Amino acid sequence: MPHIPYGTSEDRTDQGAAHEITKPPISHYLRQGGYQCFYGGKWHLGADNVHKWFDRYAACEQDERDYTQWCKLHGIPDGCIFHDPQRDKPYRSVHPPRMSIPRTGVLDIPDDKEHNFWILSHAVELLGWRDPDRPLFMVASMEGPHPPLVVPQKYYDMYDPADVPVPDNWDPPVGEPSFLADSYYRRLRNEWGDDFDNWRKSIAVYWGYATYIDSLFNRFLERLEDNDLLNENTLLVIVSDHGEMFGQHGLWQKFCPYEEAMRVPWVMSWPGVIKPGTRCAMDVSHPDLAATLLAAGGIDPAALGLEGEDLLPYIRGQRPQPESRDCFCQYNLAPDFRSWHGVENWRTIIRRPWKYTLHANGEREMYNLLDDPGEMKNCATQATHQAVHRNLHNALLDWCRRTGDPFTHEPGDPVT
Repeated sequence: MPHIPYGTSEDRTDQGAAHEITKPPISHYLRQGGYQCFYGGKWHLGADNVHKWFDRYAACEQDERDYTQWCKLHGIPDGCIFHDPQRDKPYRSVHPPRMSIPRTGVLDIPDDKEHNFWILSHAVELLGWRDPDRPLFMVASMEGPHPPLVVPQKYYDMYDPADVPVPDNWDPPVGEPSFLADSYYRRLRNEWGDDFDNWRKSIAVYWGYATYIDSLFNRFLERLEDNDLLNENTLLVIVSDHGEMFGQHGLWQKFCPYEEAMRVPWVMSWPGVIKPGTRCAMDVSHPDLAATLLAAGGIDPAALGLEGEDLLPYIRGQRPQPESRDCFCQYNLAPDFRSWHGVENWRTIIRRPWKYTLHANGEREMYNLLDDPGEMKNCATQATHQAVHRNLHNALLDWCRRTGDPFTHEPGDPVT
């Protein structure tokens, strides 16, 4: 069982660490509404601040170094490969600052000591601290599926690399943003090679890794059922923060506005409220997730002035789903990445069938996702699509202004 003491909001004080959260997360509003708020697992939103927003938390402090100490206590190698400079070299790039590459490996410690398993154990333990007379909001945040691609043997061999199809957008397209050719992520892709056969095992193991995380979520469901919490009063959500580029567009990792990196799963279950098998085909984003969860908790997100929209009326069939809905996405470069990163901040609008991206240096991309789902034909400079280009560009900048986004000062004047 986990040995690390569980933190509470009462036993923490500010220690002068940098705080990266500038606006309250949804737990702030749910706590005001009477909810207990627990968080277990990867935090990744600044040092020493989780106690500000959650009543109890575990396995998310000190850059997860508690897990390193736990492995030492059990006499096993650190299950977080990147915490061990003697073991992580095969999984890091030769290019500084030596980030991850698509190398795969089999877990060399017992499966029940694996890092995500450890996180799940903490999440299960947190359930024991709940007050059964109060509603509960809880996050179990897994590390995977995320490089390094090191998984238990069962999941390492689960999918046949020969079944991995060659993507249609494998090579860098003509007309891509100029900075990508020299970006760090192009160098990482080139380091692993442009022969797709070298990538098949990496993708197959990534699939296995995702299946492993699904299995851990199933264990969590079993614990909920054991505690009589799997009922009509419980809304369950599976969601991710980003996808992965596995060589598509000649890139590795994320940080780019292409579908492989941007499209993530969002699955919900709510017995008696959401009909099983319901599919919401709208374009949505994480602000919509926040608004939907708040609405489910009895809090009106519109009254709070939040950007997202409550999607429950669409999911429950109370409102018809629109054929096209403006959806916005963004990326902000971390200041300490600027010396080596090699990409630009960007903002994106999706208005079916079109997707338009504006980069901070003024370069633009526009794709017809219906005709070109692989995003290989940049239509931003084509005269036949200038009306669409102009409308999307101005709609994107209007959104930036409406939300107080300083990006409006970076890319220059609107298209006319």
